Amino acid sequence: MESKNNLSRFKIIWRFAKKYTPLFMVAEVCILVSYAVSLLLPINLSLLVDEVLYNRQHELLLEVIRNYLLLFGFATMFNLLYGFAYQTLSNLYVVDIKNEMFRKLIFAKACFLSGMNSGDMMTRIDEDADQFIHVIQRNLFHFVNSIFLCAGIIVMVARINITIALLLIFAALLPIVFTRICGRFTQKYSQESRKVTGIFTGRLFEIIKGFREIRLSCAESWARAEVFTPLRSLIGLGNRIRRMDFFVNKGVYLVNLSASLILYGFSAALIWNGQLTIGLFLAVVEYVGLLHKKMNWIMRIYLDWYGRKASIDRVNEVLSIPGEDDGGIEIEDVESLEFNHVSFAYGGQENVLENVLFSIKQGEHTALTGASGAGKTTITGLILGFYKPTDGEILINGINLSEIKPSSIRKLLGVVSQDAVLLPDTIRHNLQLGVEYSDNELWGALEKTEMRDAVRTLPNGLDTFISVSGRELSGGQKQRLMLARLLLKNPKFIILDESTSALDTETEALVLERLRNYADGITTMIISHRLAAIKDCQRVISLEDKTVAQNETNQEGA
Repeated sequence: MESKNNLSRFKIIWRFAKKYTPLFMVAEVCILVSYAVSLLLPINLSLLVDEVLYNRQHELLLEVIRNYLLLFGFATMFNLLYGFAYQTLSNLYVVDIKNEMFRKLIFAKACFLSGMNSGDMMTRIDEDADQFIHVIQRNLFHFVNSIFLCAGIIVMVARINITIALLLIFAALLPIVFTRICGRFTQKYSQESRKVTGIFTGRLFEIIKGFREIRLSCAESWARAEVFTPLRSLIGLGNRIRRMDFFVNKGVYLVNLSASLILYGFSAALIWNGQLTIGLFLAVVEYVGLLHKKMNWIMRIYLDWYGRKASIDRVNEVLSIPGEDDGGIEIEDVESLEFNHVSFAYGGQENVLENVLFSIKQGEHTALTGASGAGKTTITGLILGFYKPTDGEILINGINLSEIKPSSIRKLLGVVSQDAVLLPDTIRHNLQLGVEYSDNELWGALEKTEMRDAVRTLPNGLDTFISVSGRELSGGQKQRLMLARLLLKNPKFIILDESTSALDTETEALVLERLRNYADGITTMIISHRLAAIKDCQRVISLEDKTVAQNETNQEGA
């Protein structure tokens, strides 16, 4: 089962890596050349000691120096090339993965987004995705090439003495068994650590964002507990991982030290009996040191793999998120909207809507009222196609909503909710959201929402930057910016979901009057508890006990 999971993980890695195959091949060649140089250096050392120094063949000194210079030059050139290839791959390959993850989230079904831990998703994109290049560079390339290098070392030592080579093989097997046992614990702790990191990031972000409410509620102790509880878990898990690393490092070091003492003692006996030269002994010492270094490196890489598997799985969970299907019939106008015995429940829970029945005609101004939790905002989500009814059907222009292309509906609908969503950017950027409008159009929309004067007084006008906290604007001003954004979109069907709840009575009256003038002839649904917002609506639909309790003409607005 584990081997099948690993195969699946490498398929994900290859999916993004295959278009960079030439660069990966360059990196592989550079590693092989570097390792080949390290195999040849001890032989050159034995030549220097045995022939030049011991046998006094001084004419070979220039050859030895030339060999060192050539090997050094090759190693330096290919190391520079490897550094360039690896840096390029880090920039391109990882960005591709992060872009795909972000695309998956942007086009994910609303049922997934509504239950998403934003901090956890940030951690997956920002940290877990980075592990992919390390898997290729270290866990794949260096791991495989290090095994080849170790095999090459055994062959080179076997040419010197077969018994020493056999001792090296035996000494190399013990750390592998030890590391594999500890690796299981590392994998478990790494999986828990990644999960807790996501929880910690999400809580920290939300608490910093809501620091004002926390202080007003004197809830500082609660906030500290919310942050420090996962933080303490992270510290504990980090300590466990570091303890495993310590045990592996020291355990492998002890095995290597014991093996080295045995090998050196045996080599000394061979020298005493005239079966081994000093130069070859020094070459063996170099090979043993290199073997231990590479075996430690292999064990380190192998141990890292247990932690990186958790990151690959977390990234794959995002890449496997079901996307929203944007196929279907294109519509150019909203001529009618009908809820035909619609029921809906979130994620298999109890119904929040049951047998809802109403219709809205083109150009009609309708109010949707009801107590908090009655399902008013859920109706908005259903109209936008974020959710699908569990029973009944929603018809637009007599066509079942499930048959209409979702993006074509959203282009025609303009929605402003009570939650003002503004990005940390300029006012201009927040109004445009990727669509270019002239300054006259922007100021015109701001004037209709009573925001023109307020924006003019800001330091840079339309180019004033709004921070993450949004402290530059009041709650009512944020809502009016959202309304201005809606007007710029020029929608065919407007839904205002408590969109003036943060405005004072006088400003609300002015804004609503301007919106009524703008929306004359445009289908409008106003969701509100406030009489001022719905008094001019032609019809009032009241929700009660999960269904429509009243659906009647508003005499005042008719």
